Amino acid sequence: MPATKKKSAQKTAPKSKDYSVSASALKFVDEAAALLRKGINTTADSSEEARREARKQAHSLFDKASESLSDLLDESASVLRKIAKKID
Repeated sequence: MPATKKKSAQKTAPKSKDYSVSASALKFVDEAAALLRKGINTTADSSEEARREARKQAHSLFDKASESLSDLLDESASVLRKIAKKID
């Protein structure tokens, strides 16, 4: 008699704010990396100004990623401090 396989219902946890912030930060980093790769792979036909602009945009994206992660860490630290105060 062949074994029957039961399909198990996979429950997906709701995405937390932490997950969405980290996903957003990763998206910024990916975009910045793509801009920098494009600047590196460009030919001599590309002007120095275009490469400089790509570098500027990449830095801006890295800053956005850094800010969003810093905000998340600040919020987490605040929550931990509140919990520690309640314990005392």
